[in-house]
Amino acid sequence: MSNSPSYKRVSIQWVKAILAAAHSLGVEPKAILQELELSLDLDANEPAYLSLNQTQDIWAKCEQKSGHDYFGLMMGQRVRPAYFHAVGYVAMTSKNLLEAFENFITYMPLISEGAELAMSFEHDNVWVDFAPRTDHKPFSRHQHESVMALLLAFSRWLLGDDSVAPIKIMFFHEPGPELAMYEEVFSVAPTFNQDKTAIQFPQHILQRRLRETDAGLHALHKSHADQMLSVHGNTSWKAKVVHCINASHFFQITREDTAAALHVSTRTLQRRLQEEGTHFVDLLDEQKKLKAEKLILNSQRSLKNIALELNFSEPSTFYRACKRWFNCAPNALRSKQS
Repeated sequence: MSNSPSYKRVSIQWVKAILAAAHSLGVEPKAILQELELSLDLDANEPAYLSLNQTQDIWAKCEQKSGHDYFGLMMGQRVRPAYFHAVGYVAMTSKNLLEAFENFITYMPLISEGAELAMSFEHDNVWVDFAPRTDHKPFSRHQHESVMALLLAFSRWLLGDDSVAPIKIMFFHEPGPELAMYEEVFSVAPTFNQDKTAIQFPQHILQRRLRETDAGLHALHKSHADQMLSVHGNTSWKAKVVHCINASHFFQITREDTAAALHVSTRTLQRRLQEEGTHFVDLLDEQKKLKAEKLILNSQRSLKNIALELNFSEPSTFYRACKRWFNCAPNALRSKQS
């Protein structure tokens, strides 16, 4: 039986690119996360994921708070390889732009499971198609436009040539208020209300050598990305449950809630976790401990508020849990840190 998760995941690196674009327009990323009641370490550089639904909520907030008619276009132009982690390094060390696109398509799940890229050839030209794969919330105009702007900006960056231009651009959606803005970004006038979102390049551009091409480094990065993709596609039930717990509001989640979110029966979830040597209550307790330690040591929040955030009904219950976790009371733990 496949262990792939039933919820779609999006790399936190991609989420950070969205928030960085909002920040450049005067929108504070932490304010967005607080409004959505999400906890996200923006300084961490390790592979990690949010759910697609959480990412969609972040997009909506950034679009709303920025008030920018072309937030997606602006965001797509700002993206650099670091936002794609291992996938970016595989792409930038590829021998040419065609191989870079092929690698992007292969390793797309490491960036987002909410969309797919595909290439098709038409005479001497190449189409790169973008297809959202959402469950509930449709992609906005800004999301479609960000990907097309990204593909062009990234191509120019990989080649070290800002004169690179597509032959055609088409969008699934209606245009924004100023058509001239699209020509400024893409150097061509897009067509709108089409049956897909796609960008077309002349094939000779895709055969051009990249400025950072390096066969040795490429093999190294590709091996790393292959390993990550293998792990990514075989997420344990423990990891799925931990994701659900951390995505919950104030840890107010039960075993039944988690089973429903993962589309299995409570009994099946319990059996899967037992097979991996753990139980739901242990995972919930472990995540509460980790969050408690982080909030006690790295914030100035009152212990009463921390207890509430961890879903303890009484401060005394929280104190007893801290004694069990850390062998001392929470105020003593904070004092030791000081």
